[in-house]
Amino acid sequence: MNTHEWQPCSIDTGDLNLAGDALQQQWDTLHLGTPEAFSQNIAVQDSWRHYHLGEFAQACEKGLAAGGAGVVPAAFAATIYAQYLEQDDKRRASLFKQVMKLCEEAEDAGVVSANLHYIHAVAMGRYSQSISIIEALAQGFGGRMKEQLQKCLKLAPKHPEGHATFAGWHAGISDQAGALMGRMLYGATQDEAHKHYELGVAHAPQAVVPRIEFARGLEVMYGEKEADVRVHLNHALQLTAVDAMQRLDQQAAREHLARLPA
Repeated sequence: MNTHEWQPCSIDTGDLNLAGDALQQQWDTLHLGTPEAFSQNIAVQDSWRHYHLGEFAQACEKGLAAGGAGVVPAAFAATIYAQYLEQDDKRRASLFKQVMKLCEEAEDAGVVSANLHYIHAVAMGRYSQSISIIEALAQGFGGRMKEQLQKCLKLAPKHPEGHATFAGWHAGISDQAGALMGRMLYGATQDEAHKHYELGVAHAPQAVVPRIEFARGLEVMYGEKEADVRVHLNHALQLTAVDAMQRLDQQAAREHLARLPA
């Protein structure tokens, strides 16, 4: 994965101190939404440290060099970089495809990680959005994404962002395929979307991402005038964003709020 042309993160993280033991001391807070055991591998720690500081190229490079569990922070870094910072549509789509391949290879090599399945599903979801949901369903991404999220939640039943992403899967397919076909072909329903959004928030009330994903899903299902879209976005903006990704997500939430009708 070529990171040499990646742009630096636009979010200021100068106030974050994750040097030395500070990373482990803040680990549980950093991973409220994405539960992950703290690695004893120094190189993997460094990859996660760079990721949380928004140094996505370094995170990806160090994670790939470490191999094994290091693939997980590398995949997180590439996915978040592509989602928020890559400006070229073709390069963005290519990055999501590279993450998918990376995750597939890691799973085949025996890496066992709920977050590996989670970020694999996220990359598939973002790639699907880049080519249109209907085209993505025709290419089989609906079933593949569901499989990865089920694997994530089997390994980590209380994974907040896993639940939020599975909720988004239900919401998106119900919207694009229609309620009847979504249920018949994929088992996707709006009721399941609500259930998983509620679980995501319940398992990590102080986590930023599940709230923002809840708002996005409500808008997909019911439109931008749905009152709770604003409720969840505002709630997410009141929470403390403890790393670069969460700050990028809050920035997107502020822009989302500004676009909503008064």
